[in-house]
Amino acid sequence: MSYLACVFLTVLILDSCTSLAPRYGNVESPLRVQPEPGRFQTPRVFEAGSVSSQLGEEEKGGYSQKNDRQDALASYLKRHRKLGAWKNVSCDICIFVVSEIRHMTEEAASVEEIVKAVTKFCIFFKIEDEHVCTLIVPQFQEEVLYVVDNLILSPGEACGIVIGDTCSTPYFPGDMWNVTFPDKPKPEPRPPTPPKPNAPILKFLHLTDIHLDFQYAVGSPVPCGEPLCCRVDDNVTVTGQAGKYGDYYNCDAPLDMLTSLFSHLSSIQDQFDFIIMTGDIPAHDVWSQSRTEQVAHVTALDKLFTNYLPNKPVYSCVGNHETSPINAFPQPGIPGQDMTWMYGAMAESWGKWLPLSALDDVLRCGIYSVSPYPGFRIISINNNYCNTGNWWLLLNSTDPCNVLQWFVGELQKAEDSGEKVYLLMHIPPGSTDCYKYWSHNLYNIVNRYENTIVNQFYGHSHHDWIMMFYDNATFTRPLGFGFVSPSVTTYSFNNPIYRIYTMDGNYTGSSWAVLDYNNFYMNLTEANAKGNPQWIFEYNPKKDYNMTGLYANDWDDLIQRLQKNDTLFQLFYKHYSSMYQGTPCHGNCKTDILCDMVEGRSYDPDLCQQHIRP
Repeated sequence: MSYLACVFLTVLILDSCTSLAPRYGNVESPLRVQPEPGRFQTPRVFEAGSVSSQLGEEEKGGYSQKNDRQDALASYLKRHRKLGAWKNVSCDICIFVVSEIRHMTEEAASVEEIVKAVTKFCIFFKIEDEHVCTLIVPQFQEEVLYVVDNLILSPGEACGIVIGDTCSTPYFPGDMWNVTFPDKPKPEPRPPTPPKPNAPILKFLHLTDIHLDFQYAVGSPVPCGEPLCCRVDDNVTVTGQAGKYGDYYNCDAPLDMLTSLFSHLSSIQDQFDFIIMTGDIPAHDVWSQSRTEQVAHVTALDKLFTNYLPNKPVYSCVGNHETSPINAFPQPGIPGQDMTWMYGAMAESWGKWLPLSALDDVLRCGIYSVSPYPGFRIISINNNYCNTGNWWLLLNSTDPCNVLQWFVGELQKAEDSGEKVYLLMHIPPGSTDCYKYWSHNLYNIVNRYENTIVNQFYGHSHHDWIMMFYDNATFTRPLGFGFVSPSVTTYSFNNPIYRIYTMDGNYTGSSWAVLDYNNFYMNLTEANAKGNPQWIFEYNPKKDYNMTGLYANDWDDLIQRLQKNDTLFQLFYKHYSSMYQGTPCHGNCKTDILCDMVEGRSYDPDLCQQHIRP
């Protein structure tokens, strides 16, 4: 999920911060908050030494006084809003605020003074209500102040890296790096071969983005004035009321819904052999979370698996919501920033299905490699180390935690021993939530080991789609893809969904590739109305999309057909949106989704231009 505004201590005025919702495609629902058309193109850069020149003379008088800087900032921004330049000010604000925080620290301003200034900004411009602003700013104070204080980049360079090239195109040597491959030639690509009829199969369950909300309250008001609703502390009067099993409007998963889901899964557990879970366990109340609460969510999910599915191995990866504050994944070696509190909880939860040798990697970086069956390996990558919302990466983004270099080593061992690999990650690596060079390095890794990596699995977006990888010579030959699975949470405007895959089974010569899958969902409206939730069949891609297989070539063919056949695309969009009955998706909405599907590496519009916008 993208929480860029919150990571900037709520100081980046982006439309997406209002709902804290994922931004994959232009989802045209009348209830969704839509982004402004177009992004800023030519922002004015405020250098730290010339900020006061942008202020009126009446504001300069006491500007050097620490307690006047807050009012100067508010006055400047108020003028910007009156001038009608508001939609173009996001980059300016980023640079201005980073400059101001750095300037205040140089003047020995206290943490309390800085927090007060940013909180005042948040409230004054109604980025969120006063309750959220007051709580969320302190959540990030330690991270942001440490990073700004130790930053070797200028404010413009920092904002260019985090916001993107539309803000600035900085020279940042730490952002440009390459993993090292072993001195072994790449084997000739081997096209996938479907298994023989009646060959053994395995099945596995995919859950993602559960977002359990301990404070969900049946009958609480919806909508509310905060980014997350349906909670016990919502103090607004509206006609809507949260249902027992969830609500479409910015609400997370109540325990009643998860109890229904796991009870149902227990009743059909003979239909799958193992489980993958691709991250995001806690709720979206990012302004009021603590380490204790985050660990409690990990423990609660572990108990659900233990109580309802005790004999099913569970293989997980780390989501960006697991830590507190959200997105904060410091690299090893930063003083006072030990991630053992979180990785230790995960090692305890995951350890029952992992060898002891794998737990060292879990405790170090939240990663692991495990072989559930001879010839088959699952590798779990913590790609929060590519998360553009992770401020710690501004200090050093060169393969944080050595994750990708470790990944290359694991893949080489798998190639040498003839193993096939499933890759689990939370964030789809081609999204703009992933740093460019991390994403491009991963793309190269997938290219090099295309015969070894047979499938990839992501979460994060809460929608249902795929992400393609093409050969990095011509970008025309599809050689891999990732399944982006829809969420269990209803946040926002989704029905809860789970997926069961069929894969080539455990026998000599197995490809271990995914052969098919079925989605199942709860119709939230009916469940709340009747009080008897049912988990029913949603769709099968081979039948609904007329696909002969689920290999990379098949998905590439589907994308081409989705461009030409709008009836087929609207069916795809219905599943993309988890059966929520919104408005159809046409024009830019359709193009954006199709571009997301072909952009397996981030910040590379040429992929969209080549495949979708010729």
